[in-house]
Amino acid sequence: MATTTKGTQQKRRSKGDGSIFKNKRGGWTARYRKKGLPDKEFSAPTKGEAKKLLDEWKVKIAIQDAITSNIKVCDYAQKYLYRKSLYVEAGIFKQSSLDRLERTYNTHIRDTEAARLSFNNLTADDITQTINANKETLSYSSIKKIYLFWSAMIKHAKNMGELPNNYSIMNSVIMPAENSLPVETKEIEIIDEKDIPIIEEIAMMPSPNRNERFLYRYGPAIVFLLNTGLRGGELLALGKSKIIWKDSRRYVKINKTLSRVKNRDKDAKTKTKLVLTDPKYPNSIRIVPLNKKADFCLQCMLELYDTNYFEKDLILATQNHISPTLQNIRNTLVKICRRAGIQEYSLHALRHTFATNIVRKTTNMGELKDAAELLGDSYDVVIKTYFHTDSQKKVDLVDAIA
Repeated sequence: MATTTKGTQQKRRSKGDGSIFKNKRGGWTARYRKKGLPDKEFSAPTKGEAKKLLDEWKVKIAIQDAITSNIKVCDYAQKYLYRKSLYVEAGIFKQSSLDRLERTYNTHIRDTEAARLSFNNLTADDITQTINANKETLSYSSIKKIYLFWSAMIKHAKNMGELPNNYSIMNSVIMPAENSLPVETKEIEIIDEKDIPIIEEIAMMPSPNRNERFLYRYGPAIVFLLNTGLRGGELLALGKSKIIWKDSRRYVKINKTLSRVKNRDKDAKTKTKLVLTDPKYPNSIRIVPLNKKADFCLQCMLELYDTNYFEKDLILATQNHISPTLQNIRNTLVKICRRAGIQEYSLHALRHTFATNIVRKTTNMGELKDAAELLGDSYDVVIKTYFHTDSQKKVDLVDAIA
């Protein structure tokens, strides 16, 4: 019992009971508060009606706690993925991210014993087992996606009030150490310095066919990537309206990416479709100045490609007036490497090479931050990824003390 200042005694309200009070509009408001759940308010003309709404909500919460704890993981996972699809429709979640979540769940979790358990019976060891089942075949980054799916789904359930806030099963899940896995995470691939001019020369070779300007349709795009560091999806999304003239120099504004995603449209006739979306990270929105090589390649592309029927503003287009795929450009790079008799490089090696060369030219922290802005990455990512890739400098340093 608690004593008030007026000397009267009132029964202390229990946590989770809620409160009812008169609001400024002359009606009544019932407020429900419970640790681990968002506050909920109901308004009604009378105190009795407000109390009824509050009581109904308390019953619903009690039932929901019991239902979610006893629901099977596989059933809730479908609910979670469905909600993510609603976020895609609302424009607050990328469809490519939803595709990745679905692939992770369908490939590595859906058919496991853990997915058939209820949250009530699920243990950290069950989740760990879904991770360990892939230790021999997946790299650390791929295994981490399994862990992140579990973590994100459970966090979502807690945020929605469908699992209690003290449901802390992920705290005991064990991730294997990266160096303990037989499949090594791929190292950053950088084009050998002596191979760069060879690739650029072959990429820009004229075609013997009078109807074609270049031997390789996407040759100028390859050289453009080598001199701008754009991601592949950013290049595909580059539009004519994103070209900026400033002080007699051309820049390009990067604020979109083009992706091929699962076609979720009603009565869809194709399995996949192209979508133009905002970049995943805010840092990716940037303005990139063009050096002479990049500027020349941009002009070549503007003259070479006809109208893209998917989006008329886009610069790149196939002969059939659709957007090329990243595989189309990757195939061009492979052909160039084979013609040159050098090792075959991945498309992302073009970005890594540009980034590494830019970082090598920096002399202070300010310039490193400028490099990060050019790349559309955070300062920390640039330091971690590119600041220690010059093996020759390490060799020179060791030799210098001999």
